[in-house]
This record gives sequence, C-alpha cells and structure tokens, in this order.
Amino acid sequence: MSVKLLLAGRRGVGGHLFSPFEESQDWLEQVEAWVQEHAGELLESARPGIGPQGAPLLRLRLHPAAGEVSILAATGSRLVISAETSAVGPGYHVFLCDMLKALGDTLGITWAPEDEAAGVGDPTGYFHTGDAGPVEVYMLASLQESVAQVLRMRRLGESGFGLSMRFGHTFEHPGALLTPLGPRDERWLRDAYEDPRRGMDVFPWWKPGLQARTRLSRALCRMWTDVVWRPPLLEEERRLFRDVARLLELAWREDPTLPYPWREWQEVLGYLGIGGTLAEEVHRHAAGASRGPSIGYRRGAVQVALPEGWEIRIPGSLAEAHLQDGTWVARDHRRSVRFVPLEDGAEESLAPTTAERRAMELEHRGERVTGRASLHVEPGECRLTALCSSGRRRALCVVSFDDPDEQDWALGTWRSLDHAAAA
Repeated sequence: MSVKLLLAGRRGVGGHLFSPFEESQDWLEQVEAWVQEHAGELLESARPGIGPQGAPLLRLRLHPAAGEVSILAATGSRLVISAETSAVGPGYHVFLCDMLKALGDTLGITWAPEDEAAGVGDPTGYFHTGDAGPVEVYMLASLQESVAQVLRMRRLGESGFGLSMRFGHTFEHPGALLTPLGPRDERWLRDAYEDPRRGMDVFPWWKPGLQARTRLSRALCRMWTDVVWRPPLLEEERRLFRDVARLLELAWREDPTLPYPWREWQEVLGYLGIGGTLAEEVHRHAAGASRGPSIGYRRGAVQVALPEGWEIRIPGSLAEAHLQDGTWVARDHRRSVRFVPLEDGAEESLAPTTAERRAMELEHRGERVTGRASLHVEPGECRLTALCSSGRRRALCVVSFDDPDEQDWALGTWRSLDHAAAA
C-alpha cells in the first residue's frame, strides 16, 4: 500500500484558461520556473515530455530516493498531478503537498474535490485538511505491508529484494532487503513487521522541514545508490561528489553529533582534492571509525536495464551514458562497454566489419540470448565484438579494455547480456 498523490484541477492565470497545446507547454514552463525558484537545492531534475493523448508533461524529481512527480497539462485546461511519496517519508509528503498548494495559489489552479472512489486526492488527507497526523500512520502501514510481502517471498526461497529503489539498476549486494539508506537484514524485517516504528530508519525524510538529519539522509541516499567510488571521470560525477560534500558539511555544521559516514566522507573529499580544516576534522573522525563494510552499492556489480528490454551486468564503477543514437556506453579510465540495439537503426559504422564477422569464432548460448564474438587481445588495445540475438531482437556489444588479463571479465560481461522481454 504505497502512498500516492493523485490531484486533479483546472489551470488558469488571471481568469484565462489554457487549452491549446502550445499554451499548455508555456504553462508547464511557468511551473518549472516556479519550482526551480521555490524548491531550490531540492530540485534534482525537471524533464519535459509528452503524456497520454499527446498532452504536454513535466516530470520533477525532488529527492534521490523519490520517484518523479508527474504534472500533466491535459486538454480543456485540465491538470493532473501524480506522485508516490512513501519511498521517502512523511516529511517529503508534507513538503510536496505544501509546495503544490503554493504553486496552485500562484498560478491560479482550482483543485478538484477529493474523490475516494476514483482514487483522486491525497489518501492521508493532508493536502485537503492540513492535518499532518495521519501521514505517519499511512507511511508506517505502507512499510509494514511491504515488509510482510518480502518476508512471505523469502519464506518461498526468493531473494534480491529492494524497497524504494529506482528502476533501471539492480545492485548485487548482501542483505535481505536493499534500501536507498543501505541494506537491512532478516532481523530488521521481522522487527519492522511486528512494529513498523522500529523500521522508521528506512525513511530518508521523516520529520517535516529541512534539518541536519534530512540533509545527512539525502547525502547517504546518493552515496549508497548514485556515487561511483573512484576519481571522477565526468563533470556530472564531479558535481555529484560536490553535492554530497555540501550536504554533509551543512548537516555537520548544524548538528555535529549525528552518525556521519566519516570514512566515505573522507573518500569524497579526496576525490575532489579538498583540504583544509574541515578535511582534517573528517580525517580525524575517519581514523577512529569502525572498519565495517563501506557505504556504496556501486562498489560491487550492477545489473543494468538497457534499451529495448536488454540487460547487462557490469562493474558499478563504470560511468554510464545514453547517447542520442540509441547507444548505451559504460566506461572508466581503462575499460568500456558499448551496446547498440540494432533493430533501432544503429549506424552501419557501429556494426562489425566483414573481417570481424568471419573472425567470430566464439559462441555463447544462454537461456534467452545467443551470440557470436571475436576477441582481439594485445597490450593496450583489447576488444571483444559480439552480435547477440534474442528471438527477433538483435544487438551489438563491444567491450574494450587495456589489460589482456581482463579478457575473462570481457567475456563474462558479454555473456551476461540478457533480454527480459524474452522471459
């Protein structure tokens, strides 16, 4: 039972109702500008798009553990906003509702009344009444239901469960349950099922408002799920390191008594080349910190969802990018993996040459995917080129690496290609 907002209304400014497609787009641009101003550092991303029946759509991400907030400018000046908040907690739910009500006041939105039968409204009631009391009740009930389902599946021998984890990446990490704030064990599951308040630590934003703990939890979510633990290769990675360092410093200056991830904080500052008094303080705490497992799912392997239903297993340390031509690339300073779904019109220049096709002496037959590959190995320039098939789907996979000793890794990466839709 996740907590989902589904708000409907009509949009307008100064009594004028927007209905043409272009005006709806203009209106969403006003929404985006307003959110950028009022959400500030909390705005992770804003993505325009097209929704049902071709209506303009704006997707907002306001927390690293949250799904996107969808704002649809439908026909006839209608407005539909949807969001799931139970992944983050009561504080996030209250923040989002308050922000949307303020947006409505500014842009003249007339909200439709709550309609429980149609599922329209805020199930906690907060958006309509301003009473935040029931929000915690709903969040804890959602947690208890999710934990109960995980426990049932574990009794059936299933494993690999995640709670509130973003779609697209499945991390290989020990733990009965993976969450944006780290793994939880079997005992935590049983405790949270018996008394959901004993599982409150899984919510990154429990209390309303921005406090030190809220910022610390936000940084921890990024460190567990997003940070690639090596020197930054891309400017995007450097921005992520800077954001984590900023959140940790802000939280520490407000409340230095919280349980900070000193060792990992020291790593982040080292990657950024930051020194000074704060770095010395972090180093001092890190030297005395416990030697348990380090924070970061991407220190291990990750299963990545690729275009057209394909999947692949790669080291979590590789930086990923989706190119405009449909190509997906993952790389670090010495290795790269390139994937092209050929049915999507990949350019001929990306396909293997005639000589490479003839040299494809390696063969792999998996449960759903078959393929042939050629392997060229010499110091400083190693390359595996593979053509893969799953039913009528075809794809090209090219694995490049510098060290000849990593050819087993290259072969394993190619053979990990799977196609979920063929299951």
